[in-house]
Amino acid sequence: MTLLWRNDEPIIQSLLETDVYKFLMLNFIFRYYTNLSATFSFTNRTDVDLLQYIDPAELRAELAHVASLRFTSSDVSHLMSWGMFQSAFPQKLGDFSLEAPDVSVREGKLQIEAHGLWSHVSMWEIPTLAIVAELYGRGRAKAEGITEAQLYDTAMERVAKKVAFFKERPYLRASQFGLRRRFSGLWEKAMTVRMMEETSFFTGVSNVHLARELGVEAQGTNAHELPMAAYAYARGKSNFDARRSVYSVLYDWQQLYGQKALVMLPDAYGTTAFLDQLPDNFLYDWRGFRQDSGDARVFGDTIIARYHKFGIDPLEKLVIFSDGLTPEVMDELYQYFNGRIGVGFGVGTNLTNDMGLIKALSLVMKLTRVDGRPTVKLSDNIAKATGDAAEIAVAKHIFGYESTFNEAAVY
Repeated sequence: MTLLWRNDEPIIQSLLETDVYKFLMLNFIFRYYTNLSATFSFTNRTDVDLLQYIDPAELRAELAHVASLRFTSSDVSHLMSWGMFQSAFPQKLGDFSLEAPDVSVREGKLQIEAHGLWSHVSMWEIPTLAIVAELYGRGRAKAEGITEAQLYDTAMERVAKKVAFFKERPYLRASQFGLRRRFSGLWEKAMTVRMMEETSFFTGVSNVHLARELGVEAQGTNAHELPMAAYAYARGKSNFDARRSVYSVLYDWQQLYGQKALVMLPDAYGTTAFLDQLPDNFLYDWRGFRQDSGDARVFGDTIIARYHKFGIDPLEKLVIFSDGLTPEVMDELYQYFNGRIGVGFGVGTNLTNDMGLIKALSLVMKLTRVDGRPTVKLSDNIAKATGDAAEIAVAKHIFGYESTFNEAAVY
């Protein structure tokens, strides 16, 4: 019985099998950065040798299949039904094709890099991570003699406990953000269906393909790659332009989307530095902020204080927490912030890859170069910083970054 893996079918079945924000950002890139070249690079932040469990040839075959996919007319119609995209978007998607990333082994480690137009290589991030995570799960189970049924039953026991937890706490609501590090496509669907049938916890799903299949809302915000790309591009002009680039992204995003999808992600170069020079019109116009690193309570308190400073009622705004969440952490944050600011959650790996018998890995595929220039991300947790050490030092100087928070990434 097939429970977790379709071993005779490709892992990724559709180009819609990615996160909502990829399409919002793709539309943004088509509009403002049409000809920008970029590189995305894969990183395993966990001390596990992937080559023990993943055959590079099998990985290449899976990526090649994704490269063979195209947006169908039905896919395009579905996306346009959101009412978010410019009129030229359907033609651009109709012409869209991908070139498979480079897969190699260097210094005994698995290397994956995607090169090309930013608009194209950006679309490799999510399917690559999902493929690697699924191949790893299969390989690890085989190496340790764990059956598909054992994995499924153990994971469902864990889901049952979460179902009970959320039934007792109906005030907790969240978007399911778990595609990128899911254990498998079948597991993501099985877990999501059960949670939706037995609780009111999920408000929607970030996986566009799954959301469409289940008839639920596709939900998402935006990602660090926007300020990372804008910063790297502006660094070619001046440090002043680089410092202002994070706000230029907000301006362009709002120009494109009006009052829709207005949630700021402020931690790419440190939330404190971001807020320090944030024009107050963004505080008034945007719905709120997403927290993705650092101390969640400190972040929320800081945002509340900023709203109060400008005479804005925080209860009319929102903070979405999305960093390494568990049910218990969500409840703690809700209790701490309820009645002070709107509280939302984007929860991923703890639901889509909490299998019990095999531990989830911390995998990322980040933007590393833009038009030949290196990118940098600092985050509110310096352990999550990415980029060359010298460029990280420059970015710290440009933004006045002083955070010392350092905590190993859970996912």
